[in-house]
Amino acid sequence: MSTTRSASPLTTYVIAAVMCACVSPLPSVLAADPSPTDTAEEIPVVNAPDVMISATRTPTSIGNVNQSVTIVTEEQLQLQMAASSSRSLGQILPKLVPGMSQNDQSMDSGTTLKMRGRSIAILIDGVPQQSSPTTELDLAHIDPSAIERIEIVRGATAIYGNGATGGLINIITKKAGEGKPAFYTEVQGSGSLTRVLRGLSGTVVQGFQGKKDWFDYNIVGTFSQQGGIFDSEGSRTMPGTNATGGFADTKTYNILGKFGATFGEHRFQLTFNRKHTRQDTNYLVDPSVDALPRTTARFIPGLALDDQPKLTNTQVSADYTHPHLFLDSRVHLQGYYRSQQTRFPTFDVRPFGGTDILQGHNQTDVLGARLDITTPIPIYGKPQITWGMDFSSQHGAQNSTLYDQSVYDATGGRVYSKAGEVPSSPSRVFTNTAVFAQGEWTPLAALVLRAGMRYERVKVSSSDFTDSATFLPASSISFDTTVFNAGFVYHMTDPLDLFFNFSQGFSVPVGTIDNALGNVPPGTAISLSRLQPQRVNNYELGLRGTWSKVQGSVSGYISKSDLGLNFDQFTNSLQRAPQTTYGVEATLDVQPYEGWRIGGTYTFVEGDQTIALSPDVRTPLNGFSIQPQKITAYLEHLTVPEWQWRNRVQVLYSGSRTRSLTAFNTGLDPTGDPFSMTEYFVVDLVSTVKAGPGTLRFGIENLLNQKYVAAFNQISFLNSFHYAGRGTTAMISYSMTY
Repeated sequence: MSTTRSASPLTTYVIAAVMCACVSPLPSVLAADPSPTDTAEEIPVVNAPDVMISATRTPTSIGNVNQSVTIVTEEQLQLQMAASSSRSLGQILPKLVPGMSQNDQSMDSGTTLKMRGRSIAILIDGVPQQSSPTTELDLAHIDPSAIERIEIVRGATAIYGNGATGGLINIITKKAGEGKPAFYTEVQGSGSLTRVLRGLSGTVVQGFQGKKDWFDYNIVGTFSQQGGIFDSEGSRTMPGTNATGGFADTKTYNILGKFGATFGEHRFQLTFNRKHTRQDTNYLVDPSVDALPRTTARFIPGLALDDQPKLTNTQVSADYTHPHLFLDSRVHLQGYYRSQQTRFPTFDVRPFGGTDILQGHNQTDVLGARLDITTPIPIYGKPQITWGMDFSSQHGAQNSTLYDQSVYDATGGRVYSKAGEVPSSPSRVFTNTAVFAQGEWTPLAALVLRAGMRYERVKVSSSDFTDSATFLPASSISFDTTVFNAGFVYHMTDPLDLFFNFSQGFSVPVGTIDNALGNVPPGTAISLSRLQPQRVNNYELGLRGTWSKVQGSVSGYISKSDLGLNFDQFTNSLQRAPQTTYGVEATLDVQPYEGWRIGGTYTFVEGDQTIALSPDVRTPLNGFSIQPQKITAYLEHLTVPEWQWRNRVQVLYSGSRTRSLTAFNTGLDPTGDPFSMTEYFVVDLVSTVKAGPGTLRFGIENLLNQKYVAAFNQISFLNSFHYAGRGTTAMISYSMTY
């Protein structure tokens, strides 16, 4: 289980060196021409009331949004990547966003990422990233080098439809150039300090942007190679294969191309993004650990597997905007195509009643269109209505490669010899058609009212399906859902806002059912009749304030649904029982003195559900939905303003929780539950400095070399998924624009 250990001598040396650097003059080579003194007061307030967001489908200032909102800027991403050698959004965002659960430190798995205990809708430039059959890797579809900012709306939202029962993440890619041609170059290297000269990794980013008359462009290419990953004791850790798909021994490339044309007020834009990650490792999780009492995963060499895990996501979108069309309306029209191919790690299903050793691989293709029109109404209070429609058609197919069991057993799970290919679930077509309207009205200078609705029709069609045991005929089913939202923002004083939001969200549990089908014996089927959408009612009340030296927010919420989406891995069943989640979130940023910043976030979330056998008894939701309280904190110092030398120490604390998987399903005493979550904390250090024409960044992940197991991995019922977190790892990068 999760334990801590003192810092190693090597880590102690590194800490001492960093501390000495913070009080010593920098070598003159680092100093560029002195720039104006950069003070803490001049650092922009990221979530200031006048910051505009587009996640509301029309540009709106944060101050007028009646929900909890977080914006992650490009600067923040750069800072966090200096303390995350895997360049993983799934590891970066939980350090910055309250209410967001922690990733399992694998490839940005959507299975482990929740918001307020519920699902998250992920968009890239407004294009939905959910796939079926699900891959649950939605945050891995783009590299951070291609991102300008990330907008996170916490709580259920109706305006984007399916999947946003817990929140919405809208990833905005880098905009096209605005002037003469300019280049951007970044190089990054990293390596473990617990196993020096092992697990070395590197990244190269090259960008090119500019504008000529009516034409503008931005091209960003990224190549990364990740070596082995090691824990605090210098042992290999994190998934190789036979797990959820990890970053160890991977090669990744990402290319973003954005091309625009402006004629008067007419704006046309074409965006292309392709992300490809492939693993090539000699290591595997020792399958024998699953037969042992509770222990951490053990990684051994000798893997022989031709087709290792990979993920490819290709997205093309075409946008047209005009700020003043009919009735002075702002019009945005988008068409898009997205293709995704995923090959998962291998999995031995025999211990769970199955008969095979298999490896799933998916293909998903999506065509869609979005229309947003914002129409002002020339009456008192300047109301405006944002209205439009969405359409998407998604085709998904999932197959499995079978492997020879005798070869696998004879080699201790090291050698995989192909034995055939079989379809693992019916191919499916999802058709979504929706219309929506969202209104905003300011009847008083201090009061903003917002309300809206969305009607969506979902049709799910499956093909004939035959596996080794069962024939399932083609079938289809349709659902109609109407969801509403209403709320207000009251500007109590110039810096302080009170907001309330009632919002409904819904989610069709396709991904959960696909997961279930992938983990049960062949021939097991889950009826399409169980695809009834989960409808969520979310109530939120909060305060946020922005003063000259203090920015903060606090909110409380309760979220109810009559049909939950809790998957029980012991019974291979989807629990559609009534669910309730509730919690408190808070943020705080303070500039107490010139050159100093301190702040953090707090997250508390709990939840329960009823069960069929005891409808009057509410039982806690398990750790697959609810994670322990989370506290993040940072201290940042502008050490030498003229050199823009900043040092930042940040902490992530994950609490304990005894309400876990076996305690719910078997009635065991939670205090004796081996799957309980125990507390841990991780400290990172980041230092940035102006160096010549660019910026030098240095970071240390897990500065104190804590030995821990991430919260989600603690409740895994397999030891092979119960792996230790990354030990002390150092990163260094240099970037410049020229």
